[in-house]
Amino acid sequence: TVLLNCYAEPRKHMAVVPGEVAGGFTATNYLTSLGHRRIGFINGEPWMDAAIDRLKGYKQALATADIAFDESLVRDGDWLPLRGYEAALELLSLPNRPSAIFCGNDLMAIGVMEAAAEMGLSVPGEVSVMGYDDQELARYTHPPLSTLVLPNYEMGQKAAELLIDMAVHGKLLKPMTMKIDGPLVIRSSTAHVSDRIRSLPANVY
Repeated sequence: TVLLNCYAEPRKHMAVVPGEVAGGFTATNYLTSLGHRRIGFINGEPWMDAAIDRLKGYKQALATADIAFDESLVRDGDWLPLRGYEAALELLSLPNRPSAIFCGNDLMAIGVMEAAAEMGLSVPGEVSVMGYDDQELARYTHPPLSTLVLPNYEMGQKAAELLIDMAVHGKLLKPMTMKIDGPLVIRSSTAHVSDRIRSLPANVY
């Protein structure tokens, strides 16, 4: 038995899961590399392992860039566009609004882009938007959505390889959880922090 995209306690089986901490780190680190220092994060449902780990990655990337974690920039979501829209209205209405928003999935990112358009804010000129999963629709948004791949194919491949090793080659594998990282997909919804924002004092943005 190999568990795919899940694990069970006690951990008596091989399990293959996405590297969610690394994914949250990679997405946030990319935004900091573009000069963003106030980065909003609209997460998934807070009880889910994926949401917990993506938040960890977000915090780690901020720390790596020497940016203090600001709880006021984080919102819990539910993976659906409406919640992304609502959370974005809150974040973009802050007196010191974020210059970028990282979303726990692509559907919420679509809601963020809708909220930005409603508020008259250009994407990515005034706010960069980053998704997660790289669903098919991510390339058809306006502008196309930068996102992080959820490595479904690679996880399935690794699970099949492990099964073949056990069933065909007779290998005895010690139960463990293998994490597969997904690559960043850069499209047009993210850009360097604008010159207008960059010119503000550091304590303002």
